[in-house]
Amino acid sequence: MDESGARQLRLRGGEELIWREIEGQVVVLDGRTWEYISVNETGRALWDLLVEGTTKDGLVAFLLENYEVSPEMAQADVEAFLATLRDKDLLQE
Repeated sequence: MDESGARQLRLRGGEELIWREIEGQVVVLDGRTWEYISVNETGRALWDLLVEGTTKDGLVAFLLENYEVSPEMAQADVEAFLATLRDKDLLQE
């Protein structure tokens, strides 16, 4: 948790997870399942924040500051992105 009590989020690391940025997108190979995952440009920006470690509120704030989206849309997009990462076991909480 950070100083405010919010839960820190970070991408799961390890040798079996390989990602590269290609033309503004992130392409991920999960060596445990040999599954490829592609993350679009907006997701790539959130991905970068998760590499460093952030909170859900930090991700929402980033979208609000950098994209023309409503607070509701930013919240929904972050929830969907995090749900996908959880489903793929790519998120540390």
